[in-house]
Amino acid sequence: MFYSPVNHSQLISNVDRLVRQILFGTINFQQIKSQLNEFYYSFMISLDPDFRYSKPIQVFIESTNAIIGDTYAYNVFWDNEKTMQLINLLSSYGKMIKKDYSAWRYQSHQNGKRLENNIRTLTSNYSRLLFVRVDLKYIPDLSHHITIRDFDFHMKKLRDFIHNGDTCFTHLLGYAWSLEQGEENGGFHCHLLLIFDSSKHYQDNYLADRVGQKWRDITDDIGYCFVLNTREYKEGLTRYGKLGIGMIHRNNLQEVENAVNAALYLTRPDKRDGSYQRLKVALPNMNTFGQSMTH
Repeated sequence: MFYSPVNHSQLISNVDRLVRQILFGTINFQQIKSQLNEFYYSFMISLDPDFRYSKPIQVFIESTNAIIGDTYAYNVFWDNEKTMQLINLLSSYGKMIKKDYSAWRYQSHQNGKRLENNIRTLTSNYSRLLFVRVDLKYIPDLSHHITIRDFDFHMKKLRDFIHNGDTCFTHLLGYAWSLEQGEENGGFHCHLLLIFDSSKHYQDNYLADRVGQKWRDITDDIGYCFVLNTREYKEGLTRYGKLGIGMIHRNNLQEVENAVNAALYLTRPDKRDGSYQRLKVALPNMNTFGQSMTH
């Protein structure tokens, strides 16, 4: 597989954030100009006509093209006049971007409602279930090599293993996944929930470790896995009365509620750290969320 030497995902994240800061944030004029001169050229030459970009990026491309015209990106210097033109042009897109953001939040809410309903159905049908939660990422020092094509390829391989019930995915009763992109480093990652038949499995940390190994195999060791099912992490959740992973018992209502809340993290548009984790680039017809449950 070909890995890019340019950090495309970081560039994409930077441009998306810049547009949102210009329209809704507190960025000043000199910061805008500085950032434009810092990554405009690299971003423009990295554009791929086959990719589907977020609304802020789409309006950035349209607005800069209107200002720059046929000038080659390498020869563009963002002076005060061009920067002001861009700010004025972008201002006309504020309502469109807000509408797009609202639609995304609504879809996230709908995904959450379906996920909650499926989990409640599962917990009512089984006396015990084993909930495993992992975050599939890429090693920070190597993540700049990963493009959205690579990420999509890796996720398709992972979903094939899940669908086929191979190795660490045997006796799986349900699963859900959510694809996201980091705000600060632009890194692609997947939040994954796996729900196992507890009559066949009971070692959640062991299963999570095996999923992590599968992810490393799929990514040729560029990927790494953050496991939430460790003893230390679960003890921390227990202290706050929020443990919703591991063995969940139907007759323990608090465990069930915690499990639902833990699962819904996958569909929450606003993450705990306040960052904007929405995927900002995708391939055509690429889904960013999916779930499957056995009822």
